[in-house]
Amino acid sequence: MEEQGVFMENLTGMEIKGLVLRDLSLEQAEPFFALIEENRARYSDTIPFVSQTHTAAQMREVITRNLARQESGEAELYTLWDGERMAGYYLVREKEKEAGWAEIGYLIGSEWQGKGITKAICTRLIEDLFTQQNMRKAVICCNDDNLASIGVAQSLGFQLEGSLRNFYVVNGKLRNMLYFGLLKEEWGK
Repeated sequence: MEEQGVFMENLTGMEIKGLVLRDLSLEQAEPFFALIEENRARYSDTIPFVSQTHTAAQMREVITRNLARQESGEAELYTLWDGERMAGYYLVREKEKEAGWAEIGYLIGSEWQGKGITKAICTRLIEDLFTQQNMRKAVICCNDDNLASIGVAQSLGFQLEGSLRNFYVVNGKLRNMLYFGLLKEEWGK
């Protein structure tokens, strides 16, 4: 996918506050699983794959599935590194090319949270979606009690477009999801 390659080249190697973005790869399963384990309490009730991933082998399966989605152009996946330690995971989770929208997502370790890192990376993801991929809308979805994610969406200018009640299950619990949208013409205002 040529347009996907342009996107990935722009972000791979990006440095923010001493951390570096890399393409997700299967070789990262161990450090990715370590990041999940370190932050399981924070994410197990909000991110479905976290609650379902309990071994490095399961992490490899998650990565393999996601890399297949990336290969088909459905997703774009990045890991954030602090030296040899994985600090976060950033992605374009889903793309609807005909309608021109894409959903972005993120997970950052507690050690790096609250430092503006996620906002900076999401800013770059959004810029590339709007300028390189000609998307018309960016979307962020999060649990209705995920105050950090709600804050990121609002600080980037996203508008709350809806609350989806009892929308999905994580750890056997029905969860509500907030749907935030940002139109291309609203970006940078």
